[in-house]
Amino acid sequence: MIRKRFTTPTMTALLGGLLVTFAVAQTMRPSQVLHDLAGRDNCLMCHAAGAMEPVTDVPATHEGWENVACLWCHGADAAMLTTDPPVITHDLAGRDNCLMCHAPGAMDGVVETPADHEGRESSHCQMCHKVAD
Repeated sequence: MIRKRFTTPTMTALLGGLLVTFAVAQTMRPSQVLHDLAGRDNCLMCHAAGAMEPVTDVPATHEGWENVACLWCHGADAAMLTTDPPVITHDLAGRDNCLMCHAPGAMDGVVETPADHEGRESSHCQMCHKVAD
């Protein structure tokens, strides 16, 4: 049996590649819509699974999201393209109705939803905001 030995530089390169891949995966941002939206505001018309080849399908992680949510992350002016959304700093047990406390004017001293979140419901919050570890 022939046994191949990896040299230290080879192992370092392999491990370095894995670490870079992991780091890139942790900082990935959503892709930006690159086409004109005039007359094409129903994203799922083309991007639903199997709807149109070779158009990229909506990933399984987006199942159940409304069409209106697409531009929240993929629009040219989407904050998700440049920033990380703030984490949820409290337990969600019994507190999963985010707007009960975070709607503008709902509760003094609590961070309010920003103006660009108008029209979003509590069910949308965890699409971007995750509970802190």
